[in-house]
Parts: sequence; C-alpha cells; structure tokens
Amino acid sequence: MIRRQRPVRNTRLKRSATIIEIVAAIVILGVAMPTLLTAFADAAVQSIGPYQRGIASMLAIERMEEIVARRYRGTDGYDAVTTANFPDESPVNGFPAFDRSVIVTFTDASLAPVGSDQGYKLVRVNVQGGDEEIEIERLFADF
Repeated sequence: MIRRQRPVRNTRLKRSATIIEIVAAIVILGVAMPTLLTAFADAAVQSIGPYQRGIASMLAIERMEEIVARRYRGTDGYDAVTTANFPDESPVNGFPAFDRSVIVTFTDASLAPVGSDQGYKLVRVNVQGGDEEIEIERLFADF
C-alpha cells in the first residue's frame, strides 16, 4: 500500500493589523486617554493635602509642647501661659506656607468662658497653611 503524502502547510498564520483596526484603536485611546489623564492629575493634586495636614499638625503640637514646658518650669508657671508670651507667627520660621497663632482664654470649672482668671485657662493653638487648618486645645489649671 502506497501512502500519499499530504502537502506540508505552514500551520502558523501570518497576521497583521489592518488599517481599520489601527483606526479603531486610535479612536478608543482618544476617548479614554483624557479621562485617565484627568484622574491622574486630580490624584496628584489631592496627594498634597495629607502632607500639608501632617506639617500643620506637627507645628501645632510643637507650639503646644512649648506652652506646656513653659507652664511647668521656672517660677512664673501658670502665669506664663498668656497670649503675649506666645506671639503669632506669620509665617512660621522655616515653613513659609504656614501661619501659627495662640489664643488663651479664661474659663471656669465648667469650661465656660469668663472675663477674669478663676484658675483655668483654655489654650488654643491654630495653624493654617495651604488649604489646611489645624487647631488643638489644652486646659491648664492653677494648682
């Protein structure tokens, strides 16, 4: 029995992109690309917020620690906790984008504001910079 040999065919198909496929890809990319670029740009702008918030928080805590240290050292103690001893900084030294202020108010035992010293002072440290504002508070008692 004689076998017939089949002709050898190239089983790999040679394929290339047609002009229609290329035009379709360009149209799809043209529609999708602006949306993607806008999303990336928005993400880049919003990533600065946490960074500025961190700096503002650190500056507020730093000033409050200075006030606490002044309260508990030296002979003037409680009397040293005044707005005059901690003037506003605009801008904060070394951080030109941030402003810092301290507000000291007299309060009573229920933390209601009063006009004279009754043994309690509420201290607010406010830091502003960029689009961020951080405010921290602490109560000091004269005892």
